[in-house]
Amino acid sequence: MKFIDMWDLDVRPGQLTTWRPKTDSLRTADWIPDGRPASYLQEAHLHGALRSAAEGRRGPSWLATTFELPGPLDLDALRAALLGWVDRHETLRSRLRPVVDGAGVTRIDRATLPSGEIDLVRDDFGTFADSGALRARIENVLDEDTDPLVWPSFVFLTVEHGDSTTVCVGLDHLNADGYSVLLIAYEVVQLYRAAVEESDPGLTPAGSYLDFTGPEREAVDLLHDGHHVVRGWREFVAEGGGRLPEFPTPVTDGPDRPATAQNGGLDWLLDAAQARALDVVCKQEGGDLFSGILACLAMTARNRYGQERFRTLVPVHTRAQRRYLRSLGWYVGIAPVSLPVHAEDGFAQVMKEAGEALRIARPLADAPLGLLGELLGHPLEPRFMVSYMDARWVPGARRWADWNARALRSRRFDAHEVYLWVVRSHEGVYLSFRFPDSELGRTVVPAYLEEARRLVRLVAAGL
Repeated sequence: MKFIDMWDLDVRPGQLTTWRPKTDSLRTADWIPDGRPASYLQEAHLHGALRSAAEGRRGPSWLATTFELPGPLDLDALRAALLGWVDRHETLRSRLRPVVDGAGVTRIDRATLPSGEIDLVRDDFGTFADSGALRARIENVLDEDTDPLVWPSFVFLTVEHGDSTTVCVGLDHLNADGYSVLLIAYEVVQLYRAAVEESDPGLTPAGSYLDFTGPEREAVDLLHDGHHVVRGWREFVAEGGGRLPEFPTPVTDGPDRPATAQNGGLDWLLDAAQARALDVVCKQEGGDLFSGILACLAMTARNRYGQERFRTLVPVHTRAQRRYLRSLGWYVGIAPVSLPVHAEDGFAQVMKEAGEALRIARPLADAPLGLLGELLGHPLEPRFMVSYMDARWVPGARRWADWNARALRSRRFDAHEVYLWVVRSHEGVYLSFRFPDSELGRTVVPAYLEEARRLVRLVAAGL
């Protein structure tokens, strides 16, 4: 499944309908007070949304997926499938509310509805003959109906084409991470077929994200100024002169440039055969595919910009327990990666350094950036990140092409961020990327990525 930006979505014309969650339990008393806390990521996300709203610069922060159901749409079956999916994932039935106490301190309160308490309201937007206008309308609905400060912060849409129906599931990042989004198509398709055929969907039970958040916060509360995780981050930040890593060369005119629309795209690094070949090369040298690609990125920065130390941030999943493997939630930590890239070092040596840097960095992902900012005395702003995901083992991965499944990100405005997402699927390895839509960004980032891609392919070919 390709992870793309909204502007790259190609959806066939058809009849657009929204399916908005609602509940008859409108009274506060009908929501059951829930002592399970917001996760650190959720709390930081909500505080950020409140600040942005107060400053009048709120932007969308949703993730989404689209996929196709064959044949004419069975409305009752789809309703049953979508409601079954909501009941399957408790986090969608849970409301987080910022509440200001008498001392002016904002806390996050949770209340949760039991399964079976939610319905869907359909709203027909008519038939769209133009794909561009349809895409714009879908984006508008996703922007408006996924506000993290209200419930529900998720919405469903369908585009009926006659011979098939495109389903879109959009939800604010508060509810899900990128891996969670990859789970959605398979689950909804299974539930839809089960409703049509009156059969068992055969889904593996999914743990509740709400059961993860309490233990997560208890573990994080053990962190303190002298903890080895905090010490590791302090050394990493000090190495960067008090800042988190930035792209190897400037992408904007100055540090104080106002928020800029982000540009981006998707390129295939390797086809399936090339990916297998690179895997073999990396394992023969004691590494793996991600450390090999990271080494190529580091070598490209050295070759183009003379940098002999490559620094970036790497997302790390926190689904340590098996029961959370199929769970919808925001299970992500951030790890700081720093590795030397000396002028004389070849691929094998740089990959060895990359693997060691990843090994050292992974335990440091247990500390949320918000808490680290407090302990280190200044906020930490991520600007350069390299993500890797092996999606071959996600349920339904072999059917994604049949379903025309896509994962989507909302638009982003930032003058400094350069994010790279490397995903391995059964079709190969692709690189999805974003960078500031500035003259510098449009010049340096694509050129850097093109050179890195050439190097990755050379290594895969054994050259």
